[in-house]
Amino acid sequence: MAQVEDAHAKGVPVTEVTLFSSVSVDGYATGPDGDLGRLHRWMWNGDARGSRDGEEYLRAFRDAGAIVFGRRTYDSGQEPWGDDDVFDAPVFVLTHERLDPAAKNGTVFTFVDGSPAQVLALARAAAGDRGIAVMGSPDVAQQFLREGLVDVLLLTVVPVLLGAGTPLFAALPAPVELRQTLAVPGSEVALARYEVVRGPAASDTTGAASAADRPTASVS
Repeated sequence: MAQVEDAHAKGVPVTEVTLFSSVSVDGYATGPDGDLGRLHRWMWNGDARGSRDGEEYLRAFRDAGAIVFGRRTYDSGQEPWGDDDVFDAPVFVLTHERLDPAAKNGTVFTFVDGSPAQVLALARAAAGDRGIAVMGSPDVAQQFLREGLVDVLLLTVVPVLLGAGTPLFAALPAPVELRQTLAVPGSEVALARYEVVRGPAASDTTGAASAADRPTASVS
């Protein structure tokens, strides 16, 4: 079980944290009973994976210097990951169970019992000047969002209304202003990228946006 420290106290560079998730149009990150079949179908579709949105999503994920997700994601990945080298960066798994690090799937899984901020400190120390990817469990995503630790949301929006399941988003202590910087439509999945607005700009609710603030869109 990893020990946690404050990255700032150690002088570790503060790098961008990106939340990766597939989500239905009605906001669910899983279907009923945790089913991911429909939301992740695009990942097994060669045309969708090779499209602009699929390539952008996977490139951003592979560029991460460290990955964070929850125990449920780790457990559910065992069968589909098999013995393949799935990850290109160290992975930190949030869990209350004390487990030794596991070397497999092209990485080392480190199991951490700590707060999102503490886990993020470990991930930043491992990532150096590269970004952090938070993925998987909606519960983990919600924890990071509640604590204001997410800088970017990179969402693959699947054209389906699931009607039930686990919502990606939940109650927050305050509204979080976002700036959309990318919108790419697609038949299997659409890609949307949002940056979290911080500082004085976050309190500007006039809705006025300059041309530079408008998202990049593709209609091809």
